[in-house]
Amino acid sequence: MIFQPNFYNIRMNFTLVSTVFNEAKRLDQTISDLVNQTLQPSEIIIVDAGSTDGTYEALKKWSEHSLVSVIVLQKLRCNVAEGRNIAIKAAKYDLIASMDFGCRYDPKWLESIIEPFKDRSIDVVFGAYKVDETEQISLAAKAAYINSNGYKWNFHSGHLIPTSRSIAYKKKVFHKIGGYCEWLTLAADDTVFGKQIKANGFKMYVADRPYSTWMRHETLVGFVKESYRYGLGNGEAKIYFDEFMASVVKLFLRIGFYLSGLFFIMAVFLKISVLFPIICLVGFVYGFRIQVGYLKNWYRLQSKKYGISVLLYGLYLSSAVNYGYIKGYIKGYYYSTEDQKQQAELLQKRINKIT
Repeated sequence: MIFQPNFYNIRMNFTLVSTVFNEAKRLDQTISDLVNQTLQPSEIIIVDAGSTDGTYEALKKWSEHSLVSVIVLQKLRCNVAEGRNIAIKAAKYDLIASMDFGCRYDPKWLESIIEPFKDRSIDVVFGAYKVDETEQISLAAKAAYINSNGYKWNFHSGHLIPTSRSIAYKKKVFHKIGGYCEWLTLAADDTVFGKQIKANGFKMYVADRPYSTWMRHETLVGFVKESYRYGLGNGEAKIYFDEFMASVVKLFLRIGFYLSGLFFIMAVFLKISVLFPIICLVGFVYGFRIQVGYLKNWYRLQSKKYGISVLLYGLYLSSAVNYGYIKGYIKGYYYSTEDQKQQAELLQKRINKIT
């Protein structure tokens, strides 16, 4: 349930939690973002998964002179879900705010997701986030920007799942859900957590001013790996099977689009019988329909920055990302461990029982 809060004055203590692994390159910037928050947390708890690039040492050094209590824990080779659970269990306060070191945060970010809890009936605040268009510089990043329709999200649609890059909730939510799913290998733990928030009917407020910025990849490999991780996590959790099937259909149609166009040209030049080029043309038309949304995005956003090279590269990127998601989902769904399969079955029963 999403609604507008009824505010009243109350002072709130809260704990900010996060996990890290080899974040040295952007650590200083993230720390600066946190130090400059207009509303400071009562404590910050960060769990390091065994960084080897100096991240852990830098965080410990920050904790020594920070005006806010900073607790840095370390659990070697823990996944993100386990790290989050460790941090939240160690938190002193009933109110938890969660962040991601892969994001940038405006000074008003924490204020925007904590102030709504002045209405005591609110259990969860879902913080909106954005992607900075000016930072999409590489060919892959620009193509992904087009492919994602400029990263335009309707946070009030009810379809988006709260993500741990910008969320706050009461500890009772965490305990009711049972924490984040540590049995998932790489991803989808916050997706599953968000789905359970909705399934349990917790009262949620959407802070729709995007004070957090999601940092995107610069290379094709980065986008494909990300898509693979999402697919793997969703497959292990046995969620979004319809999305997986849609991805399979889209990939086949995209391949049909490319091959049919190629074969049609070859058939015309080689003067092959009329039937073959007609079949190829039909396949090309159906495959083209999958590309229409992308072409519309490009046409709407086209400029010197988003020229023909971006358009063509985007066709390639969309297929590669599509393939990465499918590959990950198949591995997660069909080749997960027996324990993961049992956990996924229990998860589905728990969600279905609630809904």
